[in-house]
Amino acid sequence: MKLFHKRYHQPGTRPGELAEPESDIFSVDLLYYDATSITVNNNISVHDCRPFIDSPNVSWIHVQGDPTHETLSTLAKGLDIHDLYVEDIVNSGQRPKVEINEEQIFVILSLPVHTDNQIRIEQVSLFLIGNTVVTFCSGGFNPFQKVMARLQKVAGKLRQRKSDYLFYNLIDSVIDYGFPLLEYYSERIESIEDELLEKSDANVLNQIHKLRRELLLLKRRIWPQREVINEILRNDENTQISSETKLHIRDCHDHVIAIMELLETYHEMTSGLMDLYMTSVSLKLNDVMKVLTIIATIFIPPTFIVGVYGMNFDSQISSFNMPETQWKYGYIAVWCVIVVMICGMLALFRKHKWI
Repeated sequence: MKLFHKRYHQPGTRPGELAEPESDIFSVDLLYYDATSITVNNNISVHDCRPFIDSPNVSWIHVQGDPTHETLSTLAKGLDIHDLYVEDIVNSGQRPKVEINEEQIFVILSLPVHTDNQIRIEQVSLFLIGNTVVTFCSGGFNPFQKVMARLQKVAGKLRQRKSDYLFYNLIDSVIDYGFPLLEYYSERIESIEDELLEKSDANVLNQIHKLRRELLLLKRRIWPQREVINEILRNDENTQISSETKLHIRDCHDHVIAIMELLETYHEMTSGLMDLYMTSVSLKLNDVMKVLTIIATIFIPPTFIVGVYGMNFDSQISSFNMPETQWKYGYIAVWCVIVVMICGMLALFRKHKWI
């Protein structure tokens, strides 16, 4: 995950000015339905969506990718979307937020996507305007494919309810993408922990540091979504969301809290992994120092004996000047003393379980 991933204007540009899209690859899908019928149009022109906007049935316009300025301007004029909202859609990387007025609700959410062992955060923008729901999703991954599949089935509540229930389902889908991500991080933590118990090298340390940074960035990007759900539940200015739908949105709030608590727990666990790594390194260092200390301790007495008998005393001058040097078996006797001392020290160390 990048530390900074946001499209923005150069300082001094006028408010509402649209930045150039990263690419012109995008698609527009339209779903128009009621309880008995549904019309699905894929990869259509945004101009073909305008007749469905003011219709009595529910219409859902989904824009995937980086739409052109013309596409955004057409939708903005047809739905009376403010220029600043359009700017927030183009400048991806926005902080999750909600804007509520009497006629429309505008929501920005962060969508965590896991592909190729990498985590990236895409921006999802949602509008609820009367019977029309408009969604914008950056990148190439469409998080609403299952919702589209559910809409094409006759059974279920989704076709029976109004646009606010569709709006809730889309928000719930984005939030629930956090759970597979939690499972992925859980497996990564377990894998690193098992690897750490077997060996502690710089590679494991790099994995722990990368994991901590990802969890911290992810937590900061997802945390504001709790405020978004709270604001939707508390706000009574907009009457498009019914009380029954708000009851379902409370479930979204519970999911956000659960995801945030688990992310916080995983972040604390990575701190524990870092402590475990430092403890493992310290234990390894202690083992090395213990071995070196035992070796040094074993060789101190022989070094002392060899040093004493290495002094230049002449036994012919005095009988007290190292008479052992004149013994027939003096050399062998010194080696025997050294071997006995080393064996005795090893036996003592083993008795105290130092080795």
